[in-house]
Amino acid sequence: MTSGKKGLLVIAVLAVLVGAPVVMQMKKGGEAKEVEVEAVEARVISPTILASGNLTYQTEIRIMSEVMGRVKELYVREGEQVKQGDLLLRLDPATVQAQVDRLEAGLQQSKLSIERARVSAETAETKWKRYQQLRESGVIDANTYDEVRSQRDQSQVELQSATQQSRQTEASLKEAREQLAKTELRAPISGRLTAVKIKVGETAVPSATSIAGSDLLVIADTTNLYAEVNVNETDVARVVTGQEARIVPAAFPDKSWSGTVESVAVSPVQVQGQGKSYLVKIRLIKSDDLQFHTGMSCRAEIVTRGADAKAVPAVPVQAVQYEEAEERGEKAKASVFLVVDGKAQKREVEEGVADDAYVAIGKGLDAGAQIVTGPSKVLRYLRDGDRVSVKAGDPDATATP
Repeated sequence: MTSGKKGLLVIAVLAVLVGAPVVMQMKKGGEAKEVEVEAVEARVISPTILASGNLTYQTEIRIMSEVMGRVKELYVREGEQVKQGDLLLRLDPATVQAQVDRLEAGLQQSKLSIERARVSAETAETKWKRYQQLRESGVIDANTYDEVRSQRDQSQVELQSATQQSRQTEASLKEAREQLAKTELRAPISGRLTAVKIKVGETAVPSATSIAGSDLLVIADTTNLYAEVNVNETDVARVVTGQEARIVPAAFPDKSWSGTVESVAVSPVQVQGQGKSYLVKIRLIKSDDLQFHTGMSCRAEIVTRGADAKAVPAVPVQAVQYEEAEERGEKAKASVFLVVDGKAQKREVEEGVADDAYVAIGKGLDAGAQIVTGPSKVLRYLRDGDRVSVKAGDPDATATP
């Protein structure tokens, strides 16, 4: 091999030795990974509690009959608006009316009996006074006087008996008239008839339990609409009156209604197999698109932030990565990736309260810092020092590395 060729070989070897680290370094960095970013901003975090329940009205009254009778006339239909005192239905009054007529006749007879007993008592009283004078004069004997006095006393007893009988008849007549009045059922409140469970010709049955014929109608005050939801005992301590809530009915999952917590139950409800829960009443804010149906299932998101909550630095929840703690019982380490000079820079942070979209950051970040938020398949495998480029068109990007 000539000296010239040896020189060229030496130069080639040196070039390989010198260039290899550079090539390896380039390969190590790899191509820049396209990421999505968002600037750290101060936000009011709104943590929520999820609960499920049903829609209901503030006042809903089951109308039941206090007397048995066949429905003769029905004046309303389901869904109809009524005013307090409006006649809803009438039961056949024939049986009760006959009882009223019989008692009215009995009362008249009692009054005649009283009048007859009074005349008899007055006559006996007059006779007794005359015989009393004769007895004092010694004209009549004691036996005759005692007999007249006994007649006077008996007539007084008969008068009292007739009077008491009349009062008893009056009381029975009053009760019968009340029963007759109860054959007409009127609206106890103004509202909407949410259910009509009986028809003309069917028999209304007085009962304290829900048996066939006992529930006739249901009327509700529709001026105030509510959602009654069950909050788990682990969350109820964070629920107070006045908090905002978002209600999503099961029938309209693409709609949400606003409401305010009005009351929180003091005692729990025990559901077998589900633990304890507390009933929370949420008053809905009326709107034009509120298609309300009582009894409909719904879910609620109750915002538990305080009225004096302040804006704090926050990042999207998907931007925060967690590592398991080295020792058992310690808190998992949280971190995010910043974009600094075209590279991903891992930064440990101290997270605070969170809502569905953002996590408050107590320490580790400054406002305006560019945080990698996605895509999730890139963020999952991102490492400290990786080359990154901000996705084109990202409104939060201040510059493309």
